[in-house]
Amino acid sequence: MTLEDYANGGRALYAEFADAVSAILRAAISEAGGFRLQSIQQRAKDPDSLRVKLAKAGASAEMPIADVAKDLSGCRLIFYTNGDVHGFGQSGILQDNFTVDYDRSKMHYPDSREDGAEFFISENWVVTLNEARCALPEFRRFAGLRCEIQVQTILDHAWAEMAHDTIYKPMAEGGFGAAKIEAMRKRLRKVMQDCLQPAGHAFDKIASDYGQLRTGKAMFDGDALGAIRACADRNALDDAVDRFSNYVLPNYDSYIAAAPEIIEALADAATRAPSMPDVPHRFYHREYPGTPSEAMIAKICRVLESSCLLYAAPEQMFVALLAMHGAAAIDEDRKPITDLARRFAQHDGHAWKQVGPGIQRFIVDRVAAMESEELVEARGIVTTMLREALSSTVTSNGWKAEALVMESGSVAVTDALKSMRRDALNQLERLHGLLADDEARHHVRDAMLAAGRTPNNAGYSDLLGEVIMDDLAHVMSFFTSIVPDLGLEARRQLEVCLHSKYYAYHALPANMAKNPALVAAQARLLEGLEACRAALEGEPDLERYRLLVGHDSVMPVMWAMPGYDYQTAGIERSAGIDILVASVSAETSAEWLDRLQRFVETRSNDLATFLGLQEFIKKLAQAHPDILIGWIPNLGERLSDWLPAILHGLWEAGHGAAIDPLIDGWVAEARHLASIAHYLQFAEVFRFDVLAAITEVARATDDEVLLRKVAIAAARQSARHPDGLFDTIFLPAAQALTARKNFSWTVGMFVWSDIGLLRGLSSAQADALLALMIDVPQLGGGGEELLGIVAEEHPLAVIEVIGKRFTHEEHSDDAAYEDLPYSLYHLRAPLARAPSQIVTAARQWFDADPVLSEFRGGRLIHALFPDLEDPLFSLLLLQIEESREGIDFVLSVLRAFEGQEALHPLLRAIVGRLAADDELLRIVQIVIDSTGVMIGEYGSIDAQKARKNLVTEWLQDDNEAVRAFASSFVKSAENRLAVERRHADRSVAMHKIAYDREGAE
Repeated sequence: MTLEDYANGGRALYAEFADAVSAILRAAISEAGGFRLQSIQQRAKDPDSLRVKLAKAGASAEMPIADVAKDLSGCRLIFYTNGDVHGFGQSGILQDNFTVDYDRSKMHYPDSREDGAEFFISENWVVTLNEARCALPEFRRFAGLRCEIQVQTILDHAWAEMAHDTIYKPMAEGGFGAAKIEAMRKRLRKVMQDCLQPAGHAFDKIASDYGQLRTGKAMFDGDALGAIRACADRNALDDAVDRFSNYVLPNYDSYIAAAPEIIEALADAATRAPSMPDVPHRFYHREYPGTPSEAMIAKICRVLESSCLLYAAPEQMFVALLAMHGAAAIDEDRKPITDLARRFAQHDGHAWKQVGPGIQRFIVDRVAAMESEELVEARGIVTTMLREALSSTVTSNGWKAEALVMESGSVAVTDALKSMRRDALNQLERLHGLLADDEARHHVRDAMLAAGRTPNNAGYSDLLGEVIMDDLAHVMSFFTSIVPDLGLEARRQLEVCLHSKYYAYHALPANMAKNPALVAAQARLLEGLEACRAALEGEPDLERYRLLVGHDSVMPVMWAMPGYDYQTAGIERSAGIDILVASVSAETSAEWLDRLQRFVETRSNDLATFLGLQEFIKKLAQAHPDILIGWIPNLGERLSDWLPAILHGLWEAGHGAAIDPLIDGWVAEARHLASIAHYLQFAEVFRFDVLAAITEVARATDDEVLLRKVAIAAARQSARHPDGLFDTIFLPAAQALTARKNFSWTVGMFVWSDIGLLRGLSSAQADALLALMIDVPQLGGGGEELLGIVAEEHPLAVIEVIGKRFTHEEHSDDAAYEDLPYSLYHLRAPLARAPSQIVTAARQWFDADPVLSEFRGGRLIHALFPDLEDPLFSLLLLQIEESREGIDFVLSVLRAFEGQEALHPLLRAIVGRLAADDELLRIVQIVIDSTGVMIGEYGSIDAQKARKNLVTEWLQDDNEAVRAFASSFVKSAENRLAVERRHADRSVAMHKIAYDREGAE
């Protein structure tokens, strides 16, 4: 249709088409619901306007006008808010009812805030009727006609109308009015930037808030708390708590009135959560673990910690904390409850402005009212709260739009504060007297020491310093009174604490030393410290114990020159151990054995706890080997753990001849087998026969601990004794452990590369070992390193195992199974030396399952060749040149990358070989659009700009297909940039509005 045809009747057809498109849109929007549509406008373009447009485009009068003008038919959807525009774009209404011409569509949004930026805002979609509609008689005449659908907010529309009638239709010609027009253009931009856009975001936030309020009101009217109480499993509870916290909780008019019922309902849910059934989540025909109890309890605690609930009903919160903590059976469930109790009892800056230490006073009084039995039952959480009540730091947290604001200061000293602190100490003393468990009592004593800690990262007054020292002196007085009831380890820990406080307070800073009240308080504290230290010395074995147990034990020199000179203290400790060794004789032998049996009852996960004892045994072996040998038959169960140290000590002292008879006897009696295996890990004279015999016992009894120890011993000794250890000991032990789903043999107390076990394996040995690696749930922490060592000599076998792990992961019931670590450290170097084999294997995996190729071969190739360095580039290029299937495979590999520049030469080669309508071009675009981690609201915009710039270079390619693809991609990228900028601006603006509003409230 030419311009003349259009003017002489053709316009009516386009007007009818615009009416039809408008009717379709109105019906679809109404059916979808949820959109605030202000109006729909439609028109066919005025012939005079069309004539001007064609003239500007340089089109002849005979040229088909549809090739130049995309808006012969036009519809304008005017929505109230940006959220409506965004929702319409996400709804799929256009795609469901029309065929969208993405190349002709244009998104308008300012690309900067500079004066020259265009501030016209609109989404202009060019569509035709889809085939289904064109098949209907009433739409058949519109087939092939294009309509431009313009989507705007009412404010953007108002600006566009004003701009259209002024700066877009300027009267300035022939040197008249140009300056005025430019001034108006600037003012219009300023109106949009300073007034209309902020107003649009404000309207959007109001509409969003109202939508949430309406949803919340419906839930509130439907008894939202009752819905939480009615949940029968944790998945349903997780959803109910989410909905309540998002839609109902923020909208209560009076939290003070509502808080008791809310806290009671949420606490009841937390107490029921551990006993609720585990219901799996189901996605895509697979089952995944349901919501665990610790995650559910943590979520409830986060809701209770919100500022509107935490202090709204202290009595209900206190009761809820005790109930939740009492119902929790495992540490993972208790942790979030303990954290909530800590937060509740903290000196919160906002609460302090209202009631000073009123919350802490309430907690102390509430604890004082508890019966003894109730107090003992709640000892853990009560201790946590009283510890926080004794803190001298006031903290307050707040949010701004851009950051979390954390402030801290010191408590203000008042009579109420001093009274509360002393009463808190009294309650801790009371609790300590009720407890019999040493560990629980230790936690109580540690909580009492909080009274002696100065504020964190904050200055404090002299008056507060005096209060802290006096309270600490009070604590020392209590500690002195209970010393007779303490065991050796408790006394040693107390001595460590005394030294720490002595170090902190033995000398006042110059500015504090001028205050007589502080000097007097210091004197009282030091006197209390000295009295407690003197009481500790009443235990005659303490001196011996501190030398043999505890890496942080206090040596006498540390009191003489207060500080932590560990080197000097270590010398003194070693000298003290020499004296202890000298005191061991035939006459005192039995006494010393009994003493050591008692000393090693101390439990610790820190290997440094008994370094002193290790030194003592070594030196005793040098001085009195006969005594040490005489002790061995009488070692208690706990002291038997030091049997390897005793044997090593004897060997180093030159008494190795005595060791073999002992070991032979124990093996014959099946005694101390784990200790013998541990000893053989480092034995200078290695007994292969003994380790083999222990291995047989371990396999026969399925003793997993023993199996792991013999495997580690074989690995450690393999460098010096390579023959037979792999086949006779290590592999059988590993097979037995793997059969029991125990994969601890992959993680020994060594680095695989430092031992010789995996070097020089035959193909059969490597295959036998690698077969075990298929079932290992996760390769991190030793498994990948093991594979890396084997891959140095057997790369193909390791590649084959990786392929089997891929398949195993797909069919495994273990949700924690991970076929490959996220990053490869040990496998990268050996496998990167086999690029051809890697590509061959990846192609085979692709042929077997193209859908998962990106996550298998693609991920492996990305890990091994992150920059597509040669020869991998050439190998993939050969695949591209080979066939379309090869292109499909290469694209599956490239999808595992993050769209980096190194991919573009291969992508260009692919595009140059594909027809313009080939569906693989869509995958090419996906590969280009792949992005790694994006930071900030505008991170995606920066990434999109970088992608657009890279593809823009394709426009200079010699291949026409490459140029055509690039042209289409760049146009699409510009539209996506506009959409991303609009979405980011909206997100940032609404975020700021939310926090500005909350700050104002």
